[in-house]
Amino acid sequence: MSHGVTVTWHGHSTWSIRAGASQLLIDPFLDENPAAKTRADHVSATHILISHAHFDHVADAAAIAQRTGAQVLANYEIATWLETKHGVRTAQGMNLGGGLRTPFGRVVLVPALHSSSLPDGSYGGTAGGWWIELDPIEGSVSAESTKIYYAGDTALFSDMQIIAREGVDALIVPIGDLFTMGPADSIHATNFVQPRYVIPTHYNTWPPIAQDTDEWADSIRSHTRATPIVPQVDVPFQLFR
Repeated sequence: MSHGVTVTWHGHSTWSIRAGASQLLIDPFLDENPAAKTRADHVSATHILISHAHFDHVADAAAIAQRTGAQVLANYEIATWLETKHGVRTAQGMNLGGGLRTPFGRVVLVPALHSSSLPDGSYGGTAGGWWIELDPIEGSVSAESTKIYYAGDTALFSDMQIIAREGVDALIVPIGDLFTMGPADSIHATNFVQPRYVIPTHYNTWPPIAQDTDEWADSIRSHTRATPIVPQVDVPFQLFR
């Protein structure tokens, strides 16, 4: 994977991905996130990607977008809610299967199996995940794009292997159980997707979704061809080919 793509987990399901001059922020939930060490007013972003409407994925999106001017990519219902209820003028509404060319590459809003209601109880559209294809970075050692599949909050479903048919460098997959797939199903998901790296998300925020990541990583090594990466909160890491 090309040098210059740096990934940071901020706890729960909030991620930063830096690729060249672009800073992607996924599902910003910081100020009320007990696992987070960084507050919303301390993160930067050029683009904010939202997978679905639940509070623990949209909580700080409006404030960060207004402070940074970041473009917000979300389903149509979330984008409309951010604009009409919170005055966000940079929200781009999308729908499942739709893609968008951006300065850093291309993104596609892909399906996920999950519910999606906005914090005020209104309809939040259909839950999704993100296919992120990052253009090669000038000066990097690789001329190939970097492909990241952020699965979002989802149950296991067989079409994950279709979403990943172009090849995946890194799969970010939930393992918390109860509200998403758990560790066992994440093994099946990894085998469906066949990524180079697999990274857990949506776990250890609260006791009901606590998981043993060492045990999970051992299972990944034993039952898949992927290399597990267990992130530490606010500790950046790079993905290499």
